[in-house]
Amino acid sequence: MADHLLEHVRPYLDRDQEERIAYIRAPRWIGHHVAQASHQRLTELLERPPSLRPQGLMLVGPYANGKTMIAERFAVQHLRNAPEQRVWMVQTREGAGLGHFYASILQALRAPGGDIWDLRRKAEQLDHLLSSLKPGVLIFDEFHNALRGRACDVEAIFAFLRRIGRQYDISPVLIGEVAVCDFINATSEVASRFDLGHVDGFYQDERRCNGNERGE
Repeated sequence: MADHLLEHVRPYLDRDQEERIAYIRAPRWIGHHVAQASHQRLTELLERPPSLRPQGLMLVGPYANGKTMIAERFAVQHLRNAPEQRVWMVQTREGAGLGHFYASILQALRAPGGDIWDLRRKAEQLDHLLSSLKPGVLIFDEFHNALRGRACDVEAIFAFLRRIGRQYDISPVLIGEVAVCDFINATSEVASRFDLGHVDGFYQDERRCNGNERGE
């Protein structure tokens, strides 16, 4: 009767009804092909040989479509399996300019806070932390938040991403709405540094796999 179940699931048949229902309803990872392909590309960034011009990656798609879920799962798996942390996930803050962008990274790296407009101090903190922590991949979630300022502010952020690649051999991963792709592709010099990964239809298909098509 239980032959069709995975081995680790079978013991739940002997538990009481509440425990069985809770296990069935619990959220769990399903290896959707879009998620698996994204994880493969992230793994390649992490395992690549050293480079003076490391390649980055964009994961773009519609709002609430599973992009962050994919990245968080990758980061958690890395923490579980790696001897030292080399993947860091940055929640990009609302607000334009380098001050907000630096503050987002410092918060992710658990640095002490300070005045976000003190750019020199923030830059010094970041250089110290990136030099000591040696991340291989920095994932910038909601990266479109950094693109809502003046053109010179956006260019300064792109210059920073180029610098951490050249100076610290870090591959940046930009997660956000399709507008991220438009900004990156505005100039060939920036576009050549980022590969594109589409996350279209992932979350909808994931809900169907869980038997939930109500769009909640």
